[in-house]
Amino acid sequence: QEFERIQREQREANACTERQEWWERRSRLDLRMQSLIQNLDSEVLGCWRGLLLPRDPGNSPLDEQELSQLLQELQECGWERP
Repeated sequence: QEFERIQREQREANACTERQEWWERRSRLDLRMQSLIQNLDSEVLGCWRGLLLPRDPGNSPLDEQELSQLLQELQECGWERP
């Protein structure tokens, strides 16, 4: 919902013809977007965000012990197949 509000307000800001007002609106929207992204990063992705980073195809982002523990925890949550 916040993202949709930011988008709506961005469209409204784009219609603004006064340069200073446009920049003020844009700055406020940028701060709100930054806050939204940080919230998603910490509250939604949490420790999983590292798995979304690009990696060397030959290297796993987790060592064997971490991978084994992760698979066990996922299976305890009902996940059946890697």
